[in-house]
Amino acid sequence: MDADRGEIRHLNFSKRMHPLRATGFALGSLAVGAVLLEHGSPRWLWAMLFLGGLLWAHLAYALALRSSDPVRAEYRNLFVDSALVGFWIAAMAFDTLPSVLLAIILTMNQIIVGGRRFGAKTLGVMALACLLTSTMLGFPLQPVTSYRTMLACLPILVVLPLAIGGTSRLLAQKTLRQKRILEKTSRFDAATGLLNRQQWLYAANEELNRFVRTGRPAVLMMIDIDSFKQINDGHGHVVGDNVIEEFARLMKACLRDMDSGGRYGGDEFGIVMPGTNWEDAIVAAERLRRQAAAYAFSNIGLRCTISVGLSEVNASIASVTDWINVADAALYAAKRRGRDCIEVAPLPRHAVPEQQDPALRS
Repeated sequence: MDADRGEIRHLNFSKRMHPLRATGFALGSLAVGAVLLEHGSPRWLWAMLFLGGLLWAHLAYALALRSSDPVRAEYRNLFVDSALVGFWIAAMAFDTLPSVLLAIILTMNQIIVGGRRFGAKTLGVMALACLLTSTMLGFPLQPVTSYRTMLACLPILVVLPLAIGGTSRLLAQKTLRQKRILEKTSRFDAATGLLNRQQWLYAANEELNRFVRTGRPAVLMMIDIDSFKQINDGHGHVVGDNVIEEFARLMKACLRDMDSGGRYGGDEFGIVMPGTNWEDAIVAAERLRRQAAAYAFSNIGLRCTISVGLSEVNASIASVTDWINVADAALYAAKRRGRDCIEVAPLPRHAVPEQQDPALRS
């Protein structure tokens, strides 16, 4: 499947190049034809102009489609483009405006497609083809551009830069969309849409650092689906995956905009709740616990419960790992109590305000 997608991308490259090449060579032929007419050029040059201006673009596209490596074939075609332009610059006896116009527009396109180094290589091919052709024709030199030739240059001067710019914009927008998709897939868990473990740990670390700087309270909540192994064993992994996904939707619906919910691993989830103490967090946790217990999972009426461990940040927590371990300890205490319940990790004595009873925190 990956190979098929790669081949499609390669063919898309050729498809993008085909209309640009066809337009460029057709419009370029007008300018070249005007010069040939001025110079009374022989018929064989007119025959080559017809072949190059009207047929080369379609031949190049066919060659790329039939190649086992369409991208490499397309880059070879770009070198041929440069050689043809070099040929016509010499054949026009270096008529100034069309020669400069064709060389600049083609080189700009080559740089857009392959970068500055590739542009320099194709420019070298163009110069070599120009030198060889000029030698073959006896070094003709008629640099003065007539008014009729100027008019013939207007279509390529106006139309082709717009076409190249429009294509470049479309490619830039596509690249931006792909970049956003890549960023999203690198930050979020594919199955649940929650933050993946790495990003959730980063959010937790940011909140811990904020507590150190400002003293703003925060609660870290660890959540586990009870008896999830039995769900997998009894109903199959497809049902287990559905339970994970559906619980994630329930959890996201309970989050505030400022909260960070993530999938910690397997059937374990985490929530970081900024600006929250344990009293407010336990209300949110209880709401989530009740919703999970009342929900019919996986379209088969499957009932699941969750266990929750809460840990309010305090001065004794030195790292995110410490904070998670404390919340995990509370989570397993909830498991030992019989599951389907919430346990709050006790604060160290020096961190408990005098007016509150420490027993309330356990």
